[in-house]
Amino acid sequence: MSIKTATFNGVATIEIARPEKKNAITSAMYEAMAEALNAANADPKVRAVLITGQPGLFTSGNDLEDFMARPPRDADAPVFQFMQALLGCEKPVVAAVTGAAIGIGTTLLLHCDLVYVADDSRLAMPFVALGLVPEFGSSLVVPRLMGHV
Repeated sequence: MSIKTATFNGVATIEIARPEKKNAITSAMYEAMAEALNAANADPKVRAVLITGQPGLFTSGNDLEDFMARPPRDADAPVFQFMQALLGCEKPVVAAVTGAAIGIGTTLLLHCDLVYVADDSRLAMPFVALGLVPEFGSSLVVPRLMGHV
Protein backbone atom coordinates (compact mmCIF):
# COMPACT_ATOMS: atom_id res chain seq x y z
CA MET A 1 0.00 0.00 0.00
CA SER A 2 1.26 3.44 -0.83
CA ILE A 3 -0.91 5.49 1.50
CA LYS A 4 0.43 6.28 4.96
CA THR A 5 -1.86 7.50 7.70
CA ALA A 6 -1.22 8.83 11.17
CA THR A 7 -3.03 10.90 13.77
CA PHE A 8 -1.10 13.26 16.02
CA ASN A 9 -2.38 16.15 18.15
CA GLY A 10 -5.84 16.01 16.60
CA VAL A 11 -4.61 16.05 12.99
CA ALA A 12 -5.17 12.99 10.81
CA THR A 13 -2.54 12.88 8.08
CA ILE A 14 -3.04 11.08 4.79
CA GLU A 15 0.25 10.83 2.89
CA ILE A 16 0.50 9.72 -0.73
CA ALA A 17 3.72 7.70 -0.61
CA ARG A 18 4.56 6.06 -3.91
CA PRO A 19 7.57 8.06 -5.12
CA GLU A 20 8.81 5.28 -7.41
CA LYS A 21 5.69 5.94 -9.57
CA LYS A 22 5.60 9.70 -8.95
CA ASN A 23 2.78 9.15 -6.43
CA ALA A 24 0.42 7.97 -9.18
CA ILE A 25 -2.81 6.90 -7.51
CA THR A 26 -4.24 3.39 -7.94
CA SER A 27 -7.71 2.07 -7.10
CA ALA A 28 -6.37 0.52 -3.90
CA MET A 29 -4.89 3.88 -2.90
CA TYR A 30 -8.24 5.63 -3.49
CA GLU A 31 -9.90 3.02 -1.26
CA ALA A 32 -7.31 3.58 1.48
CA MET A 33 -7.71 7.36 1.29
CA ALA A 34 -11.51 7.07 1.42
CA GLU A 35 -11.27 4.81 4.48
CA ALA A 36 -8.83 7.21 6.15
CA LEU A 37 -11.08 10.23 5.49
CA ASN A 38 -14.17 8.41 6.77
CA ALA A 39 -12.31 7.24 9.88
CA ALA A 40 -11.02 10.75 10.58
CA ASN A 41 -14.49 12.18 10.11
CA ALA A 42 -15.93 9.70 12.60
CA ASP A 43 -13.17 10.14 15.21
CA PRO A 44 -14.11 12.83 17.76
CA LYS A 45 -10.41 13.29 18.65
CA VAL A 46 -9.58 14.38 15.09
CA ARG A 47 -10.01 18.12 14.55
CA ALA A 48 -8.56 18.39 11.02
CA VAL A 49 -7.28 16.28 8.13
CA LEU A 50 -4.04 16.92 6.23
CA ILE A 51 -3.48 15.45 2.77
CA THR A 52 0.10 15.54 1.56
CA GLY A 53 2.52 13.80 -0.79
CA GLN A 54 6.25 13.24 -0.75
CA PRO A 55 8.71 16.14 -0.57
CA GLY A 56 8.79 17.66 -4.03
CA LEU A 57 5.87 15.57 -5.35
CA PHE A 58 2.20 15.69 -4.43
CA THR A 59 0.83 13.32 -7.11
CA SER A 60 1.11 12.77 -10.84
CA GLY A 61 -2.58 11.85 -10.89
CA ASN A 62 -4.15 8.54 -11.78
CA ASP A 63 -1.91 5.55 -12.38
CA LEU A 64 -2.91 5.22 -16.04
CA GLU A 65 -2.07 1.51 -16.21
CA ASP A 66 -4.30 0.79 -13.22
CA PHE A 67 -6.94 3.20 -14.52
CA MET A 68 -7.12 1.41 -17.89
CA ALA A 69 -7.30 -2.01 -16.21
CA ARG A 70 -10.00 -0.86 -13.74
CA PRO A 71 -11.84 2.14 -15.19
CA PRO A 72 -14.49 3.66 -12.93
CA ARG A 73 -17.82 2.27 -14.10
CA ASP A 74 -20.27 3.24 -11.38
CA ALA A 75 -20.69 5.18 -8.15
CA ASP A 76 -18.96 2.39 -6.20
CA ALA A 77 -15.65 2.97 -8.00
CA PRO A 78 -12.79 3.72 -5.57
CA VAL A 79 -12.14 7.20 -6.99
CA PHE A 80 -15.80 8.11 -6.42
CA GLN A 81 -15.67 6.68 -2.89
CA PHE A 82 -12.64 8.87 -2.21
CA MET A 83 -14.24 12.02 -3.59
CA GLN A 84 -17.48 11.27 -1.69
CA ALA A 85 -15.45 10.95 1.52
CA LEU A 86 -13.59 14.20 0.75
CA LEU A 87 -16.77 16.11 -0.05
CA GLY A 88 -18.58 14.66 2.96
CA CYS A 89 -15.82 15.27 5.49
CA GLU A 90 -17.13 17.57 8.20
CA LYS A 91 -13.64 18.27 9.55
CA PRO A 92 -11.46 20.91 7.87
CA VAL A 93 -9.38 19.28 5.13
CA VAL A 94 -6.02 20.92 4.43
CA ALA A 95 -3.72 19.98 1.55
CA ALA A 96 0.03 20.67 1.52
CA VAL A 97 1.45 20.60 -2.00
CA THR A 98 5.07 20.54 -3.07
CA GLY A 99 6.07 19.66 -6.61
CA ALA A 100 3.56 18.39 -9.15
CA ALA A 101 -0.18 18.03 -8.62
CA ILE A 102 -1.51 16.66 -11.90
CA GLY A 103 -5.08 15.74 -12.91
CA ILE A 104 -6.96 14.42 -9.88
CA GLY A 105 -4.12 15.87 -7.80
CA THR A 106 -5.28 19.35 -8.77
CA THR A 107 -8.97 18.47 -8.82
CA LEU A 108 -8.98 17.22 -5.22
CA LEU A 109 -7.41 20.52 -4.11
CA LEU A 110 -10.49 22.36 -5.35
CA HIS A 111 -12.56 20.47 -2.77
CA CYS A 112 -10.29 21.05 0.25
CA ASP A 113 -10.98 23.75 2.81
CA LEU A 114 -7.44 25.13 2.71
CA VAL A 115 -4.55 24.47 0.34
CA TYR A 116 -0.90 25.37 0.85
CA VAL A 117 1.08 25.29 -2.40
CA ALA A 118 4.86 25.71 -2.53
CA ASP A 119 6.22 28.43 -4.82
CA ASP A 120 7.87 25.87 -7.10
CA SER A 121 4.82 23.59 -7.40
CA ARG A 122 3.18 22.82 -10.71
CA LEU A 123 -0.57 22.25 -10.98
CA ALA A 124 -1.93 20.87 -14.23
CA MET A 125 -5.22 19.50 -15.51
CA PRO A 126 -4.38 17.74 -18.81
CA PHE A 127 -7.87 16.32 -19.37
CA VAL A 128 -8.54 17.82 -22.79
CA ALA A 129 -5.08 16.84 -24.09
CA LEU A 130 -5.79 13.26 -22.98
CA GLY A 131 -9.26 13.26 -24.52
CA LEU A 132 -10.96 13.13 -21.10
CA VAL A 133 -13.78 15.11 -19.57
CA PRO A 134 -12.66 17.22 -16.58
CA GLU A 135 -13.65 15.45 -13.37
CA PHE A 136 -15.71 16.32 -10.31
CA GLY A 137 -16.94 19.68 -11.52
CA SER A 138 -13.47 21.11 -12.00
CA SER A 139 -14.50 22.98 -15.17
CA LEU A 140 -17.10 24.78 -13.04
CA VAL A 141 -15.14 25.13 -9.79
CA VAL A 142 -11.91 26.57 -11.27
CA PRO A 143 -13.54 29.68 -12.79
CA ARG A 144 -15.61 30.17 -9.64
CA LEU A 145 -12.49 30.12 -7.45
CA MET A 146 -10.10 31.95 -9.79
CA GLY A 147 -12.37 33.97 -12.02
CA HIS A 148 -12.69 33.98 -15.78
CA VAL A 149 -9.82 34.95 -18.06
